[in-house]
Amino acid sequence: DPPVLLMDEPFGAVDPITRDHLQDELIRLQHELHKTIVFVTHDFDEAIKIGDRIAVLRDRSKIAQFDTPEAILTNPADDFVSGFVGAGAALKRLNLTRVRDVGITDWPTVSVDDPLQTIFDKLREAGRTELLMLDRRERPYKWLRRG
Repeated sequence: DPPVLLMDEPFGAVDPITRDHLQDELIRLQHELHKTIVFVTHDFDEAIKIGDRIAVLRDRSKIAQFDTPEAILTNPADDFVSGFVGAGAALKRLNLTRVRDVGITDWPTVSVDDPLQTIFDKLREAGRTELLMLDRRERPYKWLRRG
């Protein structure tokens, strides 16, 4: 049971659909097993999907930048790294943003089944001008604004 697993271009010879599924499965397994994986790839999109940290290597295996995918996309160390990242860095960075990490404020909620007086009371108690109405399955349905 080695503490580190080395994978050198493991998905390089498979079609894009299979590659995507294998990447997802590797991510799932890594979260389950908590193994350190050194994943070698020349595909930067694959690196940002799989990696928590990325090392961009230049000639003679010199490290050009070692950082999180977000940091490399936001602030490439030099022109070499910028060229390796390629066009569309801002869009690639958006793909890395998870909803749970956005940091939105908790909003008071009401149900579609709540009586009107309850809705007014919650608006007043919350000290806000908006409430999030949830459907019967507790999914966001619509915003209610005091007007």
